[in-house]
Order: sequence, then structure tokens, then C-alpha cells
Amino acid sequence: MDDIPRSRLSELPRIRLHAGRNATKAIVDRIEIDGRSLVLKDFAERPWPVRTFLGPWQLDREARAYHRLSGVPGVPRLIGRVDRQALLMEYLVGRDLGRLLPGDLDAEFFERLESLLDSIHERGVAHGDLNRSDVIAGEDGMPHVLDFSTAVLSGRTDRSHRSLLFVQACRIDRRSLAKLRLRFLPQSSDPIPQRGNLHRFGRMLKRFYDRALRGHPR
Repeated sequence: MDDIPRSRLSELPRIRLHAGRNATKAIVDRIEIDGRSLVLKDFAERPWPVRTFLGPWQLDREARAYHRLSGVPGVPRLIGRVDRQALLMEYLVGRDLGRLLPGDLDAEFFERLESLLDSIHERGVAHGDLNRSDVIAGEDGMPHVLDFSTAVLSGRTDRSHRSLLFVQACRIDRRSLAKLRLRFLPQSSDPIPQRGNLHRFGRMLKRFYDRALRGHPR
């Protein structure tokens, strides 16, 4: 697909999917282009420190993650970059786990999700912040993982050369998976891994950004 200028995006029909959990997150819309549904992640309406620095940095990292994960079933395809503040991705039909209740998913779904995370980690990518809204139950019952804006990429895919940061991020993914499994399958006996130092640092950094950007002029 050819690059789509922002001037054209403003003319396209769209549906708001996510307004962003906080000012450091992109606004996510579903848009229709030539009869095709795509997802637009956009920082253009965020406060200037985010749209100028943090947002483009997040999108650069996310684009690198999607390129590395190209061809992995269960990960949306990157369509392209609109500009420094926005990118387009494949739209996946399904319901995120935040819209489902305990009992709506079976053990096989989480076995498939675990296998998908293993495939993601094998490519040298860790999600880093996997929550219910980042996992989609597709119409075919298969899991899909979205939103790699917090991804940690290993410098090399060779396991023997992976950094401590990447290893810790993979541990966070496995902890998130165990918590999701326990939520939907309360009878699950799988242990939940302990939090690592990276998890605590991430929460501290998030609180810092929230305080710094609260009420910041656009």
C-alpha cells in the first residue's frame, strides 16, 4: 500500500477504538481505506513533549518489533508509517480479553497464547506490558497479541547473547500470561512468577510521566 498523507486521513471514516490510557499513549482509531479496515495509531493530538519526542520514539520501536515479527501468526501486520506521529496496522476481527468474562475462554486458548508468546520471544521481541486489552480472541478462537509500543528487543535473536533487560521483559510477559490464565480459569494451578526489578522500574517511570504530563499545555 502506498503511503497515505495525513491530509487524506482526516477525510476518511473512522471509529475510535481507544482514547489511550494516559497522555503518553497513542489514540487508536479504526479507519476504512479503499474498502479495507486498518488501525491507525496516532500521537498528533497528544501534548507536545509526547507528540514530538516520546510518541515517535515509541512508534519507531513498535515498527521495529512488527518488522521482526513479520509472518508470525497471531501478530498484526504493519502496513506503514504515516509520519513521525502515526502508523497503520492490520485490523484484526475479534474481542479483546477486557470484554470477556471468566469461563468465556478455555485452557486450549491459553495454551495457544503461550505458544504465541514463545514464538514472539524466539524472534527476539518481548511485549513488556501484556494486559487484557492487548490480547484478542479471534473469530476462529485463536489468540492475537497487539500493541508493541512497550516492546523490548534483543540485540540478537541468538539466545546465548540476550541481554538481562530482554530476559526480564520475557519474565514479565510470562507473569502477565499466568495472571490472565488465572483470571479466566480460576481452577488453574499454574504459579505466577515473582515480579522482577524491571517491572518495578517500569511502574515508577509510568508514574513519573503521568505526573509530568498531567495538565501540560498542548
